[in-house]
Amino acid sequence: MRLTLLPLLAVALHSVPVCAADDLATALKQPILTLEQSAKQAAEFVVKRIPKLEQADSAEAWQRDAEALRQKVLEEVVFKGVPAKWRGGQPRVEWLDVIETERGYKIKKLRYEALPGLWIPALLYEPDQLHGKMPAVLNVNGHDSNGKSADYKQLRCINLAKRGILALNTEWLRMGELQGSAYSHDDLATLDLCGVSGLSVFYLAMSRGLDVLTTHPHTDLDRVAMTGLSGGGWQTIILSSLDKRIKVSIPVAGYSSLTQRVLHHDSIGDLEQNPTDLVQSADYVHLTALLTPRPALLIYNRTDNCCFKSPTVRPNTYEPVVPFYQQAGAAEAFEYYENTDPGTHNYELDNRQQLYRFLTKHWSLENSDAAEIPSNDEIMAAEELTVGVPANNTNFRILAEEVAQRLPRELPGTANERRQLLKQILRWDDRTIAGEPQGEPTTVGDLTVSRVLIRDEDWSLPAVMVAPENFTASVMFIADSGFANHADEIAKLAGEGKRVVSFDPVLMGAAQPPGSLYQHAQLIATVGARPLGIQASQILAAVRLANQHFETQGLNVLARGPRSSLAALCADALDTDNQIAAVETAELPETLKAYLREGRKYNRTPETYCFGLLEYFDLPQLRAMGQAEK
Repeated sequence: MRLTLLPLLAVALHSVPVCAADDLATALKQPILTLEQSAKQAAEFVVKRIPKLEQADSAEAWQRDAEALRQKVLEEVVFKGVPAKWRGGQPRVEWLDVIETERGYKIKKLRYEALPGLWIPALLYEPDQLHGKMPAVLNVNGHDSNGKSADYKQLRCINLAKRGILALNTEWLRMGELQGSAYSHDDLATLDLCGVSGLSVFYLAMSRGLDVLTTHPHTDLDRVAMTGLSGGGWQTIILSSLDKRIKVSIPVAGYSSLTQRVLHHDSIGDLEQNPTDLVQSADYVHLTALLTPRPALLIYNRTDNCCFKSPTVRPNTYEPVVPFYQQAGAAEAFEYYENTDPGTHNYELDNRQQLYRFLTKHWSLENSDAAEIPSNDEIMAAEELTVGVPANNTNFRILAEEVAQRLPRELPGTANERRQLLKQILRWDDRTIAGEPQGEPTTVGDLTVSRVLIRDEDWSLPAVMVAPENFTASVMFIADSGFANHADEIAKLAGEGKRVVSFDPVLMGAAQPPGSLYQHAQLIATVGARPLGIQASQILAAVRLANQHFETQGLNVLARGPRSSLAALCADALDTDNQIAAVETAELPETLKAYLREGRKYNRTPETYCFGLLEYFDLPQLRAMGQAEK
């Protein structure tokens, strides 16, 4: 590793260090890295890693490229590490009660098994008159606690059935009948930690619903569509782009190119919408291009009060794909609609009528009128539409704990092989660090405080050195909440005669950009990097630099908090030349398996859910690797 000498200068004062912790806290909180700088570098890190959408030389060439990309996303993202038994065969389906509406359609209650032990409730809106092959629509929903019983979703399914269309209305995880923390979307991270794609649970919940719909004896396989609002729009683009059984796609206010979401944080979404490594392979604009030449109508709302405001989406998500449809001779099949009535986050009348219009345009329907058939008096209460799920219906944490029973796997035989495996999991990059002094050192009591902005290839980070006179040792101090919030402990260490060097790794303390910690972690991981790997590499680089500057043989690292503690252990495990003398951690459990249990939240410690870490490395293995190098 190449290092640039960091100009931290210790100024000798007199004998015993004395300072007021409050005064030191004031000194440590002097800004070194501004919020604007932090936000800018976080955005740049992500944006420069988003792949560009490139048009092929011909429509035929694009179809070949599209199929290769489709398989890459499925195997390297959606189904990475997924047990074969989750994917194989047709789903089990239980058909239950039937509601005879006497309005030209019936509602059949059913539940299907998305993967072993996970049952999804659903409703099939079936026309009373079944004849030959009929069109079918998979209706999914987003973040609406009413789930499948939402009024606007019922009206849509009723209208489709009255138009001679089979309409399957599926429940979504944590909505409707599947409400509750057991189905929290971010809990997919528990599977990620075990090396099993948590995204697969969402995908299978959709694709198994499609299995049910396409195996109906009256379904016309050439006329199968999918639609949904918000998270339902996200489901629509994911499944439609990767499963060509969907012939017509109508996502509503559900997704955008990652470039849009980097600029508009209200559009970032949950973890399933930014899954690990997805955008390393394909941004959402690529997924949109995968629809070519199948008919697709993208609906967005001008003044959306949730996410994906139409004017911010069209230039980066729709317009780049228009040439693909033109090249395929299907320009009329690709449409964009901006809703202004009401213009907020909705799948209300205007947007529903756009759905009917678009289906009528591309299919031969019994009712070709795009106007909605009045059906408000047919809306039912959620209780009437309840299907029921088994009491022992599985969830993310149960699935993760089942996988974790066999983890961690046996490690490779040699120390170098183990290090290389850990580097692969962390997406490790050796980092070069340089520093810029921020003004002259200042005195606080009998201590000298030096402030420095350190830089690696991607990040600028705040750093300080707190030095007493006649110090007898040096230590590195890092903390989840940042060094500025630990003045008491830093003062105590200085009072013990220790020179304290401290910095905030990325996403910690003053190096955390404005906004949600977990969303920044998601964005970093979806473009192929690992926040934990970046932090660990920064810690090792900073320790190496300090040793070089101080002419010391090894530095003790004191970490405060589970995030910094895990990063320090990873740095120590990959320290091949004893730059780190020892690591002292705090607030770490005995095992990473603790993060699979109820009460642990992804959004509090997103780095600890690094994809595949527990598959080979639990905390005892990491500690043993670090100690073995000493």
